[in-house]
Formats: sequence, C-alpha cells, structure tokens
Amino acid sequence: MWVTHTMLNEETVLASLPDKLKAEIAINVHMDILSQVGIFQDCEPGLLAELVLKLRLQVFSPGDYICRKGDIGREMYIVKKGRLSVVGNDEKTVFATLGEGSVFGELSILNIAGNKTGNRRTANVMSTGYSDLFVLSKHDLWDALAEYPEAKEMLIAKGKEVLLKDNLLDQEATEEGGESVDEKMKLIEQKIDALSERFLTLSLRFDKRLTELKKKINLLEVKHRTEKEERSHFHQLTVKPELHLQPGEMSLNVPNSYDC
Repeated sequence: MWVTHTMLNEETVLASLPDKLKAEIAINVHMDILSQVGIFQDCEPGLLAELVLKLRLQVFSPGDYICRKGDIGREMYIVKKGRLSVVGNDEKTVFATLGEGSVFGELSILNIAGNKTGNRRTANVMSTGYSDLFVLSKHDLWDALAEYPEAKEMLIAKGKEVLLKDNLLDQEATEEGGESVDEKMKLIEQKIDALSERFLTLSLRFDKRLTELKKKINLLEVKHRTEKEERSHFHQLTVKPELHLQPGEMSLNVPNSYDC
C-alpha cells in the first residue's frame, strides 16, 4: 500500500510539470540505472537518453508473475524496488532472488539470430512482495536503434558474446540468419505498404480514367442522338407527299398557259 501510494504521489507531481522538465528529470534520475545494464555500457549518451524516456514503471503485487518460462520475450526489466524470485513450475522451488538494480530479459529483445532459446523466457520470475520495475519494450528499443546503427551492431555483438559464453548461440544459424526476425518483418511490412500504396494509386487512376471515358461515351451518345434527330427533321421538311390515284379516277391536267 505504501509503495503504491508513494508511486502515485511521484506520478502526480511529475504530471504537473512541463514535458521538457519531466524529460530532463527522467534523464538525470534514470541515466545511471540504464548505463549500468551490461549491454548498454559504452553506448552513446544520446541513445541512452532516448531509451530512458521510453522506460515505463510497472508495479507488481505479491505472487504476480513478471514472465513465465517459454513466453516470447517482448520486454526487458530493471528492478527499481522490491524483490523477485526465479521459481520452478511448482512455484515453491526458488532458484535465485533478484533485488534492486537487477536486470533480466535484455537478450530476448535483441532478437539475435542463432539464439538457441528462440528469444523466449528461460525461467519463471515472480514478485515476492510489492515490486516496482522499469520496463523497456522491444519495439521501443528497435525504434531508438534506428537512429544509431553503430550502437545497434555493438549491442548485438555484446549479446552474442553472452549467448556464446552460456553455450546458447548457434553460430551456423547466426551466419545464415543475417537479419533478425524483427528486421525481416519490418522489410515485409514496408513492401506490403509500398504495394498497397501502389495499388491504391493505380486504383485511383483507373477510377479517374473510367469516369472520363464514361463522360466521353455519354457526350458521343448525346451528339449522335442530336444529329439523328436533326437529320430526321430536315428530311420531313424537304420531302413532298406523293398523290396516289385510285382506279377510275381522272387526273386533272392544268395547262401552263391559256390561249386568248
């Protein structure tokens, strides 16, 4: 209760501050926390500042699972306050305890090709009491790394070293894999977006052309109908009706001139 109340007070105070000041406070307060994470050491300050602003604070109650073994890793966690337990499936066997400053899940969000775990969680992590954790999502990490290609290569290289040390890296798959799953998905999405945009453009052009063609056809039909009506009217004016005599009727010859 005290933890939740304290966190709400902090959020209330921060919410009343201008965005720029909130960002500066967040960077000053949390920069050291992030820079102590193994894979982020030696990263550019600009990248760390961006990542700090993307950190989200989550509160877990006693018995809450932060992650379960086999789950796809989509976030990394930094313990701000509280205590976590790495437990077995029976929820009783405790393999390790994580306290303030502990970090986990950082390798899974790097999407390293050849990771034998398949970027999945390798353990169950449960909150022992009330715990405050900073969370960085895979999406936010890769979004920030788009502007820092050198840092991206360095992070992946560090991640490979850790996996290799723990015998969790398939080097053949690493060489063949090339791009990460996220990168491949991003390329596919970009191609789909490009094709959709192209299709929309062609569809609009076709609709425009079809509309113009219909207008031309309508004009031609009107013109043809008008000309036909004019010809019919002219024919009626120029043709004289013929006189037909019935049998036994005499024709009346009118002389052109009279003799006097």
